Amino acid sequence: MSPALSLTSNYFELFRMPVGFFIDRNELSARYRQLQGELHPDRHASGREHEKRLALQYSARVNEAYETLRRPLSRALYLLELVGLTQEEVARQPIDGGFLIVQMELREKLESIGALVEPDEALQHLVDEINGDLASEQAQFDKAYGAREFNSAAQACVKMQYLDKLLREAEQIEADLIDD
Repeated sequence: MSPALSLTSNYFELFRMPVGFFIDRNELSARYRQLQGELHPDRHASGREHEKRLALQYSARVNEAYETLRRPLSRALYLLELVGLTQEEVARQPIDGGFLIVQMELREKLESIGALVEPDEALQHLVDEINGDLASEQAQFDKAYGAREFNSAAQACVKMQYLDKLLREAEQIEADLIDD
């Protein structure tokens, strides 16, 4: 097992990546495969019990870190956690009324998709709009986090949560349309 690894390293250190919102996902995936190859419990099956247990702990830590870093929303929440903001503190961030009104309008559009003559085209247009809004909030998060404006970053993160949920709902509607 690699002596440089530590169960107390943050996820970015574990993958030897710079701490930040925008990451090289190909590098993350390559490093994940490398670490899993080195640390997978099956590679240590013939070792002592202590080595087996440690390999299992390292492997679980690598899996958890990878799942967190590969998804933008969980990565943003993790970055805020690194600077001491809990998920509860992030969730309590004030959100401007204009954003909430836009979310209600998007949700209404999403709920009415099934009644349209061309629901697939309308849904794709709505998904594109949500993805554009999400990309904008991700850029805002990155900018605020980089400037160490963590409350602003947390507000952008909350907006990302709203948009992510809306996007998942749109994907479910798309799956339902395909099934019909």
